[in-house]
Amino acid sequence: MFSKGFIRTLLATALVLTPVASTGALQTAEAASAAVKVTLDGKSVALDSAPKITNGRTLVPYSSLVTALGGKASWDAKNKVVSAVQGSTTVKLTVGSTSAYINGAYQSLEAAPHIINGKTFVPLRLISEAFGKWVTYSKAASTVSINSTLTVTTSTGPFTLKKKPSRIVTLTSSDTEIIYALGGTVVGRPTALGPVIPSAAASAPEVGSAHGIEFEQLAAVKSDLMIASPALKSQQATIEKLGAQVMFNSHNTVPEIQASIKLYGRILGQEAKAESIVNGMNAQISQLPKLASKPKTLIVYGAPGSFVIALPTSYPGNFLTLAGGQNAADKFPGMSTMPQYAEISLERIVAANPELILFIAHGDADEVKASFKKEFETNPAWKSLPAVKNDKFEVLPSDLFAANPGIRAPQAIAAMNKLLQQVD
Repeated sequence: MFSKGFIRTLLATALVLTPVASTGALQTAEAASAAVKVTLDGKSVALDSAPKITNGRTLVPYSSLVTALGGKASWDAKNKVVSAVQGSTTVKLTVGSTSAYINGAYQSLEAAPHIINGKTFVPLRLISEAFGKWVTYSKAASTVSINSTLTVTTSTGPFTLKKKPSRIVTLTSSDTEIIYALGGTVVGRPTALGPVIPSAAASAPEVGSAHGIEFEQLAAVKSDLMIASPALKSQQATIEKLGAQVMFNSHNTVPEIQASIKLYGRILGQEAKAESIVNGMNAQISQLPKLASKPKTLIVYGAPGSFVIALPTSYPGNFLTLAGGQNAADKFPGMSTMPQYAEISLERIVAANPELILFIAHGDADEVKASFKKEFETNPAWKSLPAVKNDKFEVLPSDLFAANPGIRAPQAIAAMNKLLQQVD
């Protein structure tokens, strides 16, 4: 049995130690929040209270943040609503609610605003990004950085965005798809020869293509960023006179498509989503059936009378390699105007001796196939090719191959892989 004196001593010790442990835990949490620094364009932001971390999100006093960003803040005490205004942007947040409204549009929050010691704390990222800034967090430096500009690397080199874009124009369908997959939208899109993908972009006006721009339409949509092909560099000054920055970027191969996904994810502040899309693409490609051999395949692009041959550096050529085939034209010289493609050459094709011929064209697949077959079968030299003798002609699906499919590249590669299995 324990003596009464021992029990009294034990209870007294517990009463002394318990609050010390709780205070220590609280102080540790406070220290973790207080240790987070906030900078704007490299300069420290003066906050009237230390940042707080809630659900992995940084919350700061709303008045200090909005003022630092050059906006105006107001407080509706009756409804507990914070309003932040900068230029044409208005953000409304309600204490205790995970619903936010940016210019009237709903947005969900992971951490609701709350009041601590009489001060209202709001999510730093939401307001900063709504005001056209980029936000990054360095765990090593324990610093949240807000930046007014962003320098990225495109396929043509470094490019600096002067503000976070909110009115993007794309001139290729693959760029449009990537932007929407990352949660963004466009105010202008390329001219569509078929169904608009994604369908959510169908309501955006057509402003041209990778080969030319409809400047009247571009002026009407009031874009702040156009993503364009490097082939349009000569139009840069005209585009910028209409108020849009123009970023030149292109992609052909899967690695280049994935680089564009990460690039646009960085611009939109959706790096994690971009990484997830890239990982998903890689997983789909890695699960394709492996072929015992690599069937020699010729990819013909165009229409009878205006054929070109897809080389390994083109998107169909790269997809063929990833699907498990061998490009019969891997030694063909590229065209000066389109380096990823070669002019059609009877002698080279006969020497390449393809086992399978794949066609890319717009229109009805059966009609296209019949037209191609007729042209190849009427030439005595081509009739000796294994692909012709064994009737190995196939038309690739136009929705996946008529233009670079971007994030749908794994589906295109899977379609090729299925055709290659018939020859393997």
